[in-house]
Amino acid sequence: MSSAKTSDLEVDDISDIDITLLTLRKPTELKKVIESIPKPNRAVPKNGLPLWYRLGLECKLPVPKMPEGKIVFSRGKIGEDVRRLGLGGGPRPTFNLADPYCYNVSYDYVPEHDPHLAHHFAQKPARKRMKILGFCTKDGRAVCSLKEFNQYRKYLYNQFMDRIHMEMKKLDERARDDLTLKRVDVDVARRQQIFTKVERAREHLEKVAKEHADEWAEKKRLAKEQEKKIQARMKYLAEFNEKQRKERAARAHEKENRIKQRVQAAAEMELRRKITMVRQWRANEKKRLNRLKQEREAKQKRLEDEANNKWQARVSAQNQKIQEEAILLKLYTDDMNAAAMRRAKKAEIYAYNTDLELQRIRLANFKLMHGGTAKAAQLVRKMGIEFEKSKRGAKGMSPELAQRLAVEAMTSAVSAQGDALMTLGQARARMDMETVLPTAPIKLLDEVLETAITEFARRHVNQLLRDIQHSVHSRAALIFFQSIRPSPVKKKTSKPPRWSLQVAAEMERQQVRARGASIVFGEIVSHAAEEYTEFDLKSVKDRPPTPVPSKTKLAEVTFSDRVEDLPDPVSVASYLPERRKLLEMVNVAARLMSRSVAQRVMKGMDVTVGKVTLPNMRHPMDWGEAVEGLAGAVVDNRVRADSADVRRASEFLAHRVLRALLLEMRREKMRRKLSFSTEEQKDFYVPDKVVAG
Repeated sequence: MSSAKTSDLEVDDISDIDITLLTLRKPTELKKVIESIPKPNRAVPKNGLPLWYRLGLECKLPVPKMPEGKIVFSRGKIGEDVRRLGLGGGPRPTFNLADPYCYNVSYDYVPEHDPHLAHHFAQKPARKRMKILGFCTKDGRAVCSLKEFNQYRKYLYNQFMDRIHMEMKKLDERARDDLTLKRVDVDVARRQQIFTKVERAREHLEKVAKEHADEWAEKKRLAKEQEKKIQARMKYLAEFNEKQRKERAARAHEKENRIKQRVQAAAEMELRRKITMVRQWRANEKKRLNRLKQEREAKQKRLEDEANNKWQARVSAQNQKIQEEAILLKLYTDDMNAAAMRRAKKAEIYAYNTDLELQRIRLANFKLMHGGTAKAAQLVRKMGIEFEKSKRGAKGMSPELAQRLAVEAMTSAVSAQGDALMTLGQARARMDMETVLPTAPIKLLDEVLETAITEFARRHVNQLLRDIQHSVHSRAALIFFQSIRPSPVKKKTSKPPRWSLQVAAEMERQQVRARGASIVFGEIVSHAAEEYTEFDLKSVKDRPPTPVPSKTKLAEVTFSDRVEDLPDPVSVASYLPERRKLLEMVNVAARLMSRSVAQRVMKGMDVTVGKVTLPNMRHPMDWGEAVEGLAGAVVDNRVRADSADVRRASEFLAHRVLRALLLEMRREKMRRKLSFSTEEQKDFYVPDKVVAG
């Protein structure tokens, strides 16, 4: 950076200047070679940004935010061959096959830069039309896009690099020539030095030879004598060696003869061995063939014997089986005959016992006709008489009607459990109702009562199903989501009750909560004792028996005018067994279904991988069908372990619980996925916007 530019900067920018100086690259020899070659003059458009002139041809021109029409990208004028003119005054590009498929640079045909169409584009209408369409400027330059201009820069870069390579090739050739010349000069200097050294040595030797001529003559004479001695020694050695060679040749010939004799003997022995081996092989082969033949015959005979033995064994086994079947058939026939005889004898005994039982029943009926039945008929007759007395003067009342009403009332009243006075009270209340109302309203009241019972069962069953679903779902969720949502550490408590007890307790709580909103058969009220004794009561053992009045006396009391003295069977719900029976059936259903639903849910859960397998329901149903089916089973007293309604309701609840767990697991996984994505976004560092200084 120049001193002028440095003086323009402020003191605060010294650190930026140092950083800029550190980031600048030092000029190298290759950089000097590249800068020595002039760059193409059309690599940057006119009115381009100053930074573009510093960019290398290998870089693309960026897309800055600039006013419209501020910079017009153009490769040259219309009709100019920009691929040749843009290279400047350097050498023309040669034929290059480095990129035959145009992967690096695209050589698309551009009509505006076709020199053969220059006369066409030079016409005024064509030029005017191109200006209107925006294909050229006012000064005749062809307009192109930034992408096309960058492609043109890439082409210029390739050509520029070709020129750089050519220049570098020239520099390499020049360097090789300089190196060769340097080596030739060094070789010439070395040869000159050697020649000078040899001449100096020759001159020195001539000088020394002149000075020591006599000495060297004596040395030559001694050397000739020594040479003669050596030649005589060499001659003697040659004769001695020739003699030794002949002796060695004779010994070698003898040794060769001995070796030939041994070889011939060995060949004869080998021939005899081969002949013996062939004879032995033929004998062994004959024995082998005979042995194989014998083995085949023995094998064939063995197979035939085995087949014959199997056939005989099969025949004997079938004969034995036929005999066993005949024996078994005979035994079966004997057993059937014996069983038939036993059944006939048993039937005779059963018929005899049946006759005895019928005789006993006839005797018992006879006794009842003259004993208990007569008393019951007398009681009904007494009830009819007393009812006719109490209702005498009523419209349509007669002794026959009173007797008929008494019979119907006793028949319906005795079906419920209770003491004698309670039974008579129910009969009196029913007879009074039938006297006031005709038969049709009584049937309607019975239907209303049945509807109330069914609705009572439905509401309790609905609450039962909801409690079982809630309890099983909460327990299964704790087990299923223990790895995803670990429960907090709690203090050690006592062992929790079984699910059935929890469900029963929840049902009792819901029943007490919704007692005013559901249909019930009266409330069970516990009355406190009105009187308290200050002395101890006597034991039952020491107390005399309470006198029991006869039923006829009770009938007189029942049909007296003071009806308020009798207990009301409707207000006192303990004497109505329907409510107690329904609650017992509901409790039994709670115990059965809680255990069954819990087992099905645990079977459908895979805690290891967090997967739920929904059971296959053969008969899909909804909540109303499940409540209706189980309520019908409760009312009809069909709540058992093998009941179809209980099984279907259990499958339905298990399917609902598993479906809820599956949806909850999906939501949990989605929530965890979203939380992970938000955490990753929070952890990702986003730098602030850099403002140029």
